[in-house]
Amino acid sequence: MNRPSTQCLAGLICLSAAGIALYWGWAREFIAIDRCLDQGGGYEELWQTCEKSSQEDPGGAYPGPTYSGVLDGKNVELKLRGDASAYRMVEDGLRVMGDLDTERGFERDPDATVYVLNPYAKAHQQIRLLVSKNAGTDELVQVGADEPDTAKAVLRAR
Repeated sequence: MNRPSTQCLAGLICLSAAGIALYWGWAREFIAIDRCLDQGGGYEELWQTCEKSSQEDPGGAYPGPTYSGVLDGKNVELKLRGDASAYRMVEDGLRVMGDLDTERGFERDPDATVYVLNPYAKAHQQIRLLVSKNAGTDELVQVGADEPDTAKAVLRAR
């Protein structure tokens, strides 16, 4: 009577191990590719990067701080390129590189700076971040194009 339950438990452990191996070996990469394509990017398998940039060489120096927080329900870490023309971000483990545009003026402040991630994408795929200082700490506050007074998320410099 004890033997069938032991065999059943061993079979369940083997099945669980096979499922975990399948996820880490294949499904995780497939999910990353699918997320990248849904966001309008091209997935680079060698570097495991979601490429959203239209520039020939989006590389370069990223001298500024790393901003981190939760954006659209995903943990992100964001760095902006020194010339403010590109960004790189880790979004729930997916590395994303893309174009960046800078806009001046926001609501009543003509000197405010707004970074637009993926400026050449459709409006719902763009991410707009207002540069702000809070108690001496740099922050990027997500704002919408159609609802400018609504802060959706805050990314803080580390």
